[in-house]
Amino acid sequence: MPTANEPRQTSVAQAGGGGLASALGSLDAVGLLESLIGNVPGAIYRGALDADWTMHLIGEEIERISGYPATDFLPDGRRTYGSIIHPEHRDQVDAMVRAAVEAGEAFSLEYRIVRADGEVRWVLERGRRIVDSHGSEWLDGVIFDVTERRSVEDLTRQREAEVARVAELEASRARIVEAADAARRRLERDLHDGAQQRFVSAALALRLAQNRAADAELAKLLEQAAAELTAGLAELRELARGIHPALLTDRGLPGAVDALAGRCPMPVDVEVALPERPAPAVESAIYFTIAEALTNVAKYAGATSATVRLTQRDGLVCLEVHDDGRGGADPEAGSGLRGLTDRLAALGGRFTLLSPPEGGTVLRAEIPLTGGRTREQAITAS
Repeated sequence: MPTANEPRQTSVAQAGGGGLASALGSLDAVGLLESLIGNVPGAIYRGALDADWTMHLIGEEIERISGYPATDFLPDGRRTYGSIIHPEHRDQVDAMVRAAVEAGEAFSLEYRIVRADGEVRWVLERGRRIVDSHGSEWLDGVIFDVTERRSVEDLTRQREAEVARVAELEASRARIVEAADAARRRLERDLHDGAQQRFVSAALALRLAQNRAADAELAKLLEQAAAELTAGLAELRELARGIHPALLTDRGLPGAVDALAGRCPMPVDVEVALPERPAPAVESAIYFTIAEALTNVAKYAGATSATVRLTQRDGLVCLEVHDDGRGGADPEAGSGLRGLTDRLAALGGRFTLLSPPEGGTVLRAEIPLTGGRTREQAITAS
């Protein structure tokens, strides 16, 4: 038995015995047929236009394809070719071949067969009706095993479907992030334009009442009330800034990051080089990543300084936050960094943290300017 990589001799089984010359009547035709049978990676056949498509000539290649010897399919053989066509395809194949024969057209069909060992394989059959020199009608064609090709195509379709599913899932996550950011902006505006303005007016009224109060004890009480109200107003402003900073909406990342750095207890060097403004959801994700990073630096790192760099490269916003603190930060230790990782991932971004002991901490993040991965990125990542 030759291996898959060795040349394979292929012969022809013919009804009634005899040589090919007696069957075809031409030595040149015999030579051509033998060449085709020896070189075409399929089973060449000639069949009768009867109910069973009885084979009168079929290449031995059919044994590799079906597991049955070619002689099994000849008129005196054990079975017809139609008997190995998968039951689910048999009637459809028969109808399509007969329709092509009646129309005088060639046909090309892919369908399943059941091999001798029970394995189901896919074949491609191409053929057409011909009339020989004696006026007899035949069905001439060739059968190829295309199972491997079909498997590759199925895997490709499955992969593309999975890529599409992942892309839609990521788009859905991005829409959720964007909707949440929009809700945060609305809440910040409502606090600023509503409750915050009312507190400002109340504080002014208390100050005015304090100035006009004739009773010293009453004036002191009004002063205390005004101080509490001022403190509450400051807390409300801080809350609104945590929900969504108005400065980010108005001035973008450069102004908002400068404001974050200005509130830190240690010096923070800010470098922003963004030729274009990212999408709002991307701006929010970057802003809150920086805010969380600087909060962690101030609380845990023991740093004397920090640096924030924002650049743009190949359609990505690239962030780096570096401090000279004690290092040893663990992204799994708290929910803040894990939440930022999820937020960035929802917009097609990624997050890394390098924090060796006694070596400071470097946080890096990359996120597409528009948020979300492209189909090509999704395919590469799958």
